[in-house]
Amino acid sequence: MKTQKLSNTTRLGLKMLERAALISAHAGANSACTFLYHDPKKPEALKKLKKF
Repeated sequence: MKTQKLSNTTRLGLKMLERAALISAHAGANSACTFLYHDPKKPEALKKLKKF
């Protein structure tokens, strides 16, 4: 399988997507359970993002 070089635009898009996912996970870890984030057992990796 050949590897393709990513264009600068694609790299920027992927970095923005990565940042948005991290911010969303961080917000979910520090908020109370709501309909959108409902998960009775949170993964250990998500618990590490908690501020308190």
